Amino acid sequence: AGRNSSNRGIARNARLLNVRAGAADGSVDVSQVIASIDWVVEHRNDPGMNVRVLNLSFGTESPQSYQIDPLAHAVESAWRNGIVVVVAAGNSGGALTDPAIDPYVLTVGAADIGDPGRTSDDKVADFSSVGDSSRRVDLVAPGVSIISSVSADSLAADEHPEAIVSGTYIKGSGTSQAAAVASGAVADLLSAHPNLTPDQVKGLLTVTATRLWNSPSSAQGAGLINVDLADT
Repeated sequence: AGRNSSNRGIARNARLLNVRAGAADGSVDVSQVIASIDWVVEHRNDPGMNVRVLNLSFGTESPQSYQIDPLAHAVESAWRNGIVVVVAAGNSGGALTDPAIDPYVLTVGAADIGDPGRTSDDKVADFSSVGDSSRRVDLVAPGVSIISSVSADSLAADEHPEAIVSGTYIKGSGTSQAAAVASGAVADLLSAHPNLTPDQVKGLLTVTATRLWNSPSSAQGAGLINVDLADT
């Protein structure tokens, strides 16, 4: 949703709703996350809200099946209520985290775009979780060296001063960044086509994704997100 002329966001007209579920150091209890998702569902149609996209750039290593997992239940509730839930796949390079394991979300892995001027070097990032035979990522989005806003006194800025760009931005990599990119693409798509359901959004984005020839199909799902094709 960035509006800065030098770092413009994908969905520049989107409004952000920040629901705080964790502490300043990033620690969080899953019960707080579930409560936050439930709050969003309850207030999604309040005056001035119109929540259509929920970005979850985090995950937990739950041993439970998504069919009985309470966090998965919460994201499915949001999905059934018209909210496209975009979830980071995880950064282990292996199994998906929870709730990315749930098939009723849009699970996003990270792509390494390399040289933006050409597509021949595009590939799935080595760290990007890919899933297994029971559930793999739906698609991938740019997730390497993504520049975003940062608070000067944040933990991220304190721990990674080498990643600060021009004082007010930070460069980061991960499926969390890829999920944010995908969330912006979803918001852009819904802005043009507000009547789309979450299932239709997921279908459009996966059908129109671009195959990355430098990575196996099992690592990229449908391929690299291509919102321009989805919007045609």
